[in-house]
Amino acid sequence: MTRAMGQDKPGEGTSGAVSVADAGAAALVSGRLDELRDPEQAGWQRVKSNVSRTVYRRSINGRGLYLKHYHPRSAVYRLARRLGASDARCEMRFIQYLAGRGVATPPALASMCDGQTEWLLTEAVEPSQQADRWHAEQLGRGAEGRSAVRRATVALGRLVGRMHAAGVIHRDLHCGNVLVRGEAGDPEVVLMDLHRVRRRRRLSRRARAANLAQLLHDRREFTTRTDRLRFLKAYLAAGGAAGSMRGWQLLVEQFARAHTGRQHAQRERRARGTNKYFCRLRLARGWRGHVVLASKRRMAGSQAAGMELSADAWRQALGRPEALFEEGGEVVKDSPSSQVIRRRLTVGDREVDVYVKRTRRKHAWKLLADCLRPSRPIRAFRKGHALLARHIATALPLAALERRRGPFLADSILITEAAAGTMLGPFLNTWLASPPRGDTPLSVVQQRQLAQDVLWQLGRMVQKLHDSSFAHRDLKASNILVQWSAPTAPLEVSKRDKSRLEPRVVLLDLDGLSRKRYLSLSRRFQGLMRLNVSLLNCPVVNRAGRLRMLLGYLRRPGCGRIDFKPYWRVLEDWSTRKLQRQIRSRRKRQKADRRPGS
Repeated sequence: MTRAMGQDKPGEGTSGAVSVADAGAAALVSGRLDELRDPEQAGWQRVKSNVSRTVYRRSINGRGLYLKHYHPRSAVYRLARRLGASDARCEMRFIQYLAGRGVATPPALASMCDGQTEWLLTEAVEPSQQADRWHAEQLGRGAEGRSAVRRATVALGRLVGRMHAAGVIHRDLHCGNVLVRGEAGDPEVVLMDLHRVRRRRRLSRRARAANLAQLLHDRREFTTRTDRLRFLKAYLAAGGAAGSMRGWQLLVEQFARAHTGRQHAQRERRARGTNKYFCRLRLARGWRGHVVLASKRRMAGSQAAGMELSADAWRQALGRPEALFEEGGEVVKDSPSSQVIRRRLTVGDREVDVYVKRTRRKHAWKLLADCLRPSRPIRAFRKGHALLARHIATALPLAALERRRGPFLADSILITEAAAGTMLGPFLNTWLASPPRGDTPLSVVQQRQLAQDVLWQLGRMVQKLHDSSFAHRDLKASNILVQWSAPTAPLEVSKRDKSRLEPRVVLLDLDGLSRKRYLSLSRRFQGLMRLNVSLLNCPVVNRAGRLRMLLGYLRRPGCGRIDFKPYWRVLEDWSTRKLQRQIRSRRKRQKADRRPGS
């Protein structure tokens, strides 16, 4: 039971505002109130910080401790705290309440709220790891890791089921707030960050499903349908919820779609403002734009995503944006529509390999259109981060700048990280060639598997793009990158374990990307047709390979057998017409070039 210090023995100098869990916690806290009030001054290590809370860590007498300070800016919250309401005490009570009902939580030691200072002291769960990081590591271990993931999935389902059975919902339920401890053979899950939990007398079916939807949104891209059904089965058994598994699955997926839409909208608004991850810049000579300070999504092997930059460092690096094209760099493209160079960019004490793109206006009518809309780099910057939030791999947009004279757009620049990898066409022609080429020639079986993985991922990437209501009018092999670590020695890969040869497909050049309110079937097939036509230029990709790309697009979890032949006939017919138009257009250009005096 929680009790207040200073009520039984007021002569010890402790404050009645401090609540402790037991006598051991009282002995630990006694004499350390000044240290707990100002942990940074006492040498505590800051682990996490935001506008509402700061978390510190320290080891005392060989015992790991976490200290959470609450400092929200809301005037309503500050008033409630002065009237006696306390998030620290509330979280401590929830920890003890859930622990008494079989829900593993970090042991709470003490809490304090005196109207000005508010903190919670808990014992560290060691050794442990956040569930999302643990999950990624286990997936890289092959069959043994997947077996551990299955056991942890069942344990997590039981944990959430017992929490809901106790009438408690966690309003920030994701794997970042779940710890995994114990050996991989018998993992134990622990629920963290209980400051956003709420208790109700009766949890309705809809309230439970909405809470589970948060967890589904977090793990949808990293789990299979079988894993999610396994979790749901364990949850229903532990939570005692009525209803069939199929009904629960449909209800949770319905809430998950709505929750995902809200999360994506929130991420897009964040990319337009100034916060922990992004910053709006105002530079000399009328330059304005957005830059990245830190990235929450670390995808496509990005190194810049792990860097923390500052606005002052960006202002110094972009003091004169025109100089990025004058002071060296490799010219990659110079056309009427854009100029692209590759160079090293120094931002503070960090160096990043980047592409710098300056857009050019080909048509005069766009002068008026640009007065009413953001520039192409600004739009590409926002779309790039929207794709990353949807787990669609693309090069990380680092900065987007524009300069206007009144309402008229005078100049604009986009800076993206130079993603490592090989363009799709050269990659396929190198590693799938016969006789084999590349640093480590692959066997026929390995070539077949690599081709299947790349083409399947191409279809899945386009599927995710269209499901997110994005259309790309320039979807072709030259705008797609493949990241793949070639084996150092010939390998014999079994059908059950393909992780060692798993490639990754990255989408580039987002100028042709647009958001559609409704994506018709005709527009979807236009994107597939462009990609299919570009694959015809790769002689190593045969008819079966292009069909696998289509199946990757059509295939969805639980869809069963696919009647792909009507889609394939339409795709082949459209691709033939596209090729004929390309041939006629090329002949017209060649004829114009041969005219005398032209």
